[in-house]
Amino acid sequence: MERAQQGDEQAYRTLLEDVRPAVIAFLRRRITQPGELEDVAQDVLIALHRARHTYQPSRPFDPWLFGIARHVATDYVRRRVVRARRESAIPEGGLEQPILGDQAVGHDFERAWDQLSPIQREAVRLVHLEGLSLDEAAARAATTKGALKVRLHRALAAVRRVLLDGEPR
Repeated sequence: MERAQQGDEQAYRTLLEDVRPAVIAFLRRRITQPGELEDVAQDVLIALHRARHTYQPSRPFDPWLFGIARHVATDYVRRRVVRARRESAIPEGGLEQPILGDQAVGHDFERAWDQLSPIQREAVRLVHLEGLSLDEAAARAATTKGALKVRLHRALAAVRRVLLDGEPR
């Protein structure tokens, strides 16, 4: 890692190839879905890349690496739990009408969704469907946290009006 910090690209490539199996073994105890294991392992390597400047060569490498892996895995599990709370299983064969809370909304939801602006849809998708924090969603949408909150509030108010009152924006 010290050579990688000094700009040695081959040393960095070798480091990433060497740590990947250990990272996957570490994550395997925490991530149960095999397809998601690879994604989280990739996220760990990206986090390692972003934090590489924080590594101190005088300190052991493994605790530093696995601290990063633990934080990435914890964030992944947190997002998964949040997403699971918001989602519900759809019975085989689908639903005649989508359900929002206890209220059947049928095509009204699609109508409400179609009336949202693209940036409002993006805000809802990032926060409520992907389970990102406001900071993460704002970064992904290339906007400020405040602007994202306004988009989200307006989008949800518009959807609520259509679903509950039957009136568009």
